[in-house]
Amino acid sequence: MFGKFKIITILTSLMILVLVASFTIIQPQKEQFFLSDNDDLWTVFEKLGKIRFNAVNTSIKGVSAEKGRDIIFKGYSAKQDGKGKTSQQSPYFKCTACHNNEKEFDDLSNISAQSRLDYAVEHDLPFLQGSSFYGLINRKTFYNDDYQKKYGHVPIIKASNTDIRKAIQLCATQCAQGRELEDWEIESVMAYYSSIGLKIKDLNLKPAEKKEIEAAINENKDLHQAVHKLEEKYLATSPAHFADHKEYTPITESEKKDTESFKNGQLIYERSCLHCHEGERYSFFALDKSKFSFVNLINRTKANKDGSVYKITRHGTWPLAGKKAYMPLYPMEKMSEEQLNDLKIYVENMAIGNNLAAK
Repeated sequence: MFGKFKIITILTSLMILVLVASFTIIQPQKEQFFLSDNDDLWTVFEKLGKIRFNAVNTSIKGVSAEKGRDIIFKGYSAKQDGKGKTSQQSPYFKCTACHNNEKEFDDLSNISAQSRLDYAVEHDLPFLQGSSFYGLINRKTFYNDDYQKKYGHVPIIKASNTDIRKAIQLCATQCAQGRELEDWEIESVMAYYSSIGLKIKDLNLKPAEKKEIEAAINENKDLHQAVHKLEEKYLATSPAHFADHKEYTPITESEKKDTESFKNGQLIYERSCLHCHEGERYSFFALDKSKFSFVNLINRTKANKDGSVYKITRHGTWPLAGKKAYMPLYPMEKMSEEQLNDLKIYVENMAIGNNLAAK
């Protein structure tokens, strides 16, 4: 009897061991995560436990990234129910008058104005007053620094600093001088922004840094450090500081021979001034590459009037009744003092017929 019981016990133990072994064998291993250049940054952040902000509210009927893109590029889109088109958002501007939709820097943690111009030339982009929409969904604040100091007493501007939806509405009604966007239109714009959020390839991670991020996700440890490593590769805010305008001084003899400054000024004129003023695209003040345009500009600058290159760049112009198209100012981060001086050197040399680019 005892021997039989012992045999049963042994057999039972063996069966348990077989079951355990089988269970161990068939259990799938956790899939290893590997970073890809085209991985969306927010997707990686969420794997690291970071809570997403600026999330799109897809529960609203009619929301789509395609409609958001149309609003930005065309000023209208298909209606919420898809039947027909919306009214034009603004008769004066489209979002692309002041904003690019592509990356503007090789290094997103170093946003110098000259780096931005160099990148614009290399990638054939305009050189504009506003920050690019590319990566906007990854930013935490908007209308920063001197926008808040100067205009923060206005409720919607103050609220826009930390609310991306308020910032979109502010841009639509004040910057574009147009109608308010409906909720589904704002969420569609948000959906488009989400489609052009930052990718891993934009952060210029070194191989060792990529392995650090992968290890954090795969081993579920050091998650905070990995998030910080990614966040230090770009700015979650776009600095904006204003400057007063300078008084006019004639170009010096050395500036009449300064080919480098002349050519830099030419790039600014072609990628900034002509973007809005050539053919009165977004302005009632026409500019081209004729001598008349250069003489007109430099005479206004000499007179130190509102049309001065210095004044309109640093202060912009105001929308007027019946003529609401206006010029936004350039913060120093978008056009430096050195660049503004290069622009003046180009314009004045061209006004006196001294084309250094042709020499």
